[in-house]
Amino acid sequence: MEILPLGGLGEIGKNMTAVSFGKECVILDMGIRLDTLLSFEDLEIGSLRKRELVSRNIIPDDRPLTGRRVRGIIISHAHLDHVGAVTKLASAYAAPIIGTPYTLEVLKKLRAEEKAYHLPNRLIPLQPGGRLRLGEIEIELIHATHSTPQTVFVVVRRGEKRFLYASDFKFDNEPILGPPIDFSPLRRESEPLAAMIGTVRLNEEGPIPSERWVADQLLRVMKEASDGKGIIITTFSSHLARLKTIIDISLRLGRTPVVVGRSLRDYLSAGMKIGIIRLPQEVKLGGRISSSRGLLRKVKESKEEYVLICTGHQGEPNSVLSLIADGQLPYEIEKGDSVIFSASVIPHPINQANRELLETKLQLKGAKIYKEVHASGHAGRAETLEFLKLVRPRHVVPCHGTEDRLRVLYEMARELGYSQSEIHLASNGVPVEIER
Repeated sequence: MEILPLGGLGEIGKNMTAVSFGKECVILDMGIRLDTLLSFEDLEIGSLRKRELVSRNIIPDDRPLTGRRVRGIIISHAHLDHVGAVTKLASAYAAPIIGTPYTLEVLKKLRAEEKAYHLPNRLIPLQPGGRLRLGEIEIELIHATHSTPQTVFVVVRRGEKRFLYASDFKFDNEPILGPPIDFSPLRRESEPLAAMIGTVRLNEEGPIPSERWVADQLLRVMKEASDGKGIIITTFSSHLARLKTIIDISLRLGRTPVVVGRSLRDYLSAGMKIGIIRLPQEVKLGGRISSSRGLLRKVKESKEEYVLICTGHQGEPNSVLSLIADGQLPYEIEKGDSVIFSASVIPHPINQANRELLETKLQLKGAKIYKEVHASGHAGRAETLEFLKLVRPRHVVPCHGTEDRLRVLYEMARELGYSQSEIHLASNGVPVEIER
């Protein structure tokens, strides 16, 4: 078995890994690196060619796969740091793209928006729990809880050799959408020969709170904010469970939810199309900013009747919330309004500066700010240690994290008795060969 990371090691995002058995291989994820993308102001990613995106460190460099027989491209979930580069890279391979129905629905929307790229690959939807044979390789998708629906662990098999890809997950026994993790598929067979395990939140002890806990916090904060005038909430567009909670609480408080922002519309419409979320008829669903000005004027006239759900949780300059703060949209922030950030700041200097500037602008206009009404979708150290004990792979490959986080998983595995030769602190572009 050869594991070839092409992105996501020593960095957050840009995830892509190839797993090979002899001449055959499968690719796991093709993501973009969001913090690098944000560092290029006003960059239109859909207008840039592949090599320029690689040189700017926005998408993975897949040249090490030249000449490989790629049997399939498997996408673990619908976050852009795992699916965002598919439209730029996948056409180079005569291989189908496999993912859960929701993940592929999001991919279709990305494909429709990026007309500069042609994506001829066949899309094969596979439900969590499903299996598929690709040449001599078999894959299985196992349900995982995360911050976007239908996230999966990916099991790759050839003969007796078994590889587990567990990049993004958390232990959530009270999810808002979908079931908790069912560990029985991970227990029913012998231990994997190797497992790639994500490290994004290993700087936190854990356990990471459940989405049900977040729902309780949002109810408390939104009740308090409801004593004032306007309520604006911003969160990750892909977090359908969080959006459902915000919408449900808004209606419970007697306020009409109004959703404005292209990415929010796209993720919600993808979830509605495959039936994993239903929006009450009271919800007003806007889209692009240019077509939502009339809706924003209506909300401004009777702020106490609405909750405005919009993009802008990272302080992105062209997001709805930033444009409102800059006075460029027909919704004015004033004393008595509340702004709730139901998201953490991605730890990058540009994000942090953008968010701090946005908060300052909102406060100067008189808004009350509620921050970090949120829980991560990634496991902390406590859950990751439990997961490692449960799965007990023979080899551990830390992934999806900066160097310090990869090192934390290395030390955790050492404490469990793994030898140095059984833990692989790999680098992008450098293959890891595992025989037994």
